[in-house]
Amino acid sequence: MKISELFCGRADFLSKTDVIQYAKNSKNFDSATEDLTKSDALLIFSTSKQHTWLTLTPQRLYCVLDDIRKDQPHINWSIPRSRILEEGDKITLSLAARDKTEVTGLLDIGEAHPGWLYTKRLFAETPIDQCVRALLKRVMGTSVNVPG
Repeated sequence: MKISELFCGRADFLSKTDVIQYAKNSKNFDSATEDLTKSDALLIFSTSKQHTWLTLTPQRLYCVLDDIRKDQPHINWSIPRSRILEEGDKITLSLAARDKTEVTGLLDIGEAHPGWLYTKRLFAETPIDQCVRALLKRVMGTSVNVPG
């Protein structure tokens, strides 16, 4: 470890693979039901000091904040599958994106998690809400009918 890392935090961000594995550190992670080999993650916010990831297992959605000034990432919250889907595996979790500045936006994830910063350039080709819906469909194997 470099002396600068000792005083300023870690040298680099976790990789996507490492962020997925980090879900095991959540108090809500259930190793009996959650299969990380079927998981995926989406980087939604990126600055030189901080990354925010949505990490999804077939059973739970996690929000992971990776700040290189901190010793380790932090899992801000998680949502169980039962609050994302209804019977028939239809996605019921509401997603809404709105502008904040020219370079950032805000993403509301359900009623309990409004206003998460996202980096607009990461979603220049496909809107963030569509990317999150695609992630939910891919990992949870759900229908495509998702509320806006």
